Amino acid sequence: MNRDEELVGAWLESQGHAVKSLTNGADPPDIVVDGKIAVEVTTIASYAVLSLGDFIERVCKSLGGAEHGRGYWILVEADDEGMLQDRSRPKKIKKELERSVKAALRRHYANPEKKGRIQLPHGVEMKIMSKIKPNRDDVRYKVAIGGAAEGVLPEEHLVDAIQSAIDKKTSNRMIQERTGDYSEWWLAITDPHYMGILNGEEIDAVANDIDYHAPWSRILLMSTTGDGINAVHCCARGRQ
Repeated sequence: MNRDEELVGAWLESQGHAVKSLTNGADPPDIVVDGKIAVEVTTIASYAVLSLGDFIERVCKSLGGAEHGRGYWILVEADDEGMLQDRSRPKKIKKELERSVKAALRRHYANPEKKGRIQLPHGVEMKIMSKIKPNRDDVRYKVAIGGAAEGVLPEEHLVDAIQSAIDKKTSNRMIQERTGDYSEWWLAITDPHYMGILNGEEIDAVANDIDYHAPWSRILLMSTTGDGINAVHCCARGRQ
């Protein structure tokens, strides 16, 4: 099994299921649960821009809680979106970016009337956008994914990524041919980025917006870390 299949298998075992991995042409499915349930595992592609966004999101959280709920969306853009993936440079880059981001956002929070684009080192640019309403996380700043004047919530991008993964697996010819071999088919969608950003209400909204049908009777949305699966949202209302 690949790493994500191992994580899904370990999680299923932790829920009391018997798990068997299929290989050597026997798959799909990737995993058989309790001898009768087929489980396919797929991972949403990670985007380099998100790794930069995640880093700046952590810097934002270090600024402390919002004053009287006052928080702002920020848009992050970069000439080299994969800069933090270059292992020869990240430590220096992160240190310089962290110092610049903190200084710029502290200035803005003290004088919020001043808007516009903020130039940072290494070709990174921030734009202060609208206020966060409601500010459920009580943060001063939160990174918006994607862009737009009012701030784009990660839900929209997550829905698109999940739907694309579902549609691709649904159209898989071998899965279609083997549908009747198992009593149920589950699709486990793993993600190391987006799903970990959202709170419970937001992931519920994502689940309500995705569309799936036979052969899937259950969609498992799984937030992964290096150590395992830290959150699972189960959609079990398969649409026909």
